[in-house]
Amino acid sequence: MLKVNPPPEYPPEPGRYTRGNDFSPAAVCVILDTFDFAIPPDLQELVMAGLDAGAALAGMLQTENVGLEKVLCNIVANPNIRYLILCGRESAGHLPGQTIMALKDNGVDAAKRIIGSNAPTAYLANLPEDVISRFRDQIVTVVNMLTRPGATDRSLPGLNMNSVAEAVRACYQESPAEFMGYTLYDMGACTEPPIVYRIAWKLAQTWGSDQLKKTEVSWLAISKLLPGTDCKQCGEAKCTAFAIKVAKGKRRADECPPLLTSEYADLRQALVKLLE
Repeated sequence: MLKVNPPPEYPPEPGRYTRGNDFSPAAVCVILDTFDFAIPPDLQELVMAGLDAGAALAGMLQTENVGLEKVLCNIVANPNIRYLILCGRESAGHLPGQTIMALKDNGVDAAKRIIGSNAPTAYLANLPEDVISRFRDQIVTVVNMLTRPGATDRSLPGLNMNSVAEAVRACYQESPAEFMGYTLYDMGACTEPPIVYRIAWKLAQTWGSDQLKKTEVSWLAISKLLPGTDCKQCGEAKCTAFAIKVAKGKRRADECPPLLTSEYADLRQALVKLLE
């Protein structure tokens, strides 16, 4: 069975992940559906379960664009990785899990938007076509264990440490093994050499011919940091209407009364950082 030594630069992109067994055929991707300053323990335990079971990489993914680009860069730098195991809860805003599945199935269009993704900004603007194509060829199967947004039942496979570990171990089998409807086994490394690519993020980078306006992205980000109660205390009918006006400079964030209470202190701090 072919296994290769990853290059010295592996993994090329920093991020919220841990390096495990370089010769493992599996990587574990836990979707982060909360703010990165308040990561729930159950998601951290899923990462460790994958790592303890022998994954090559185990970490978290929060966004459907730059975050996903980093995942791709690190995977194609290690040809031994042939499976990507998705677990945790889908993020209702970014939809990174659904975006990964769409990327594997459909690829990208001329503007590098992921075909079939329902996420608002599912662009891989910083990656060359060879990295995207290699990811789709190298990853034989995306094992989708994701639960619905907001799920808390830890007996569900996507939130269960033992299930995640079982998925990783199934990828190690010399003979085909059945797991949740998938046929998994260690087929050896991809025969193509590793691709070491680092993202060169440029603020002037456009999203392509279908690029979003700055205000459209901004109000979405702002709305996620509002209480979301639609209480009308600010004078607007909906929190989204208030977020749009804040993005356009017509309202101030501190004009949201609930946001000034201790209950939403974390949201207020995050919103201040965003607006700065």
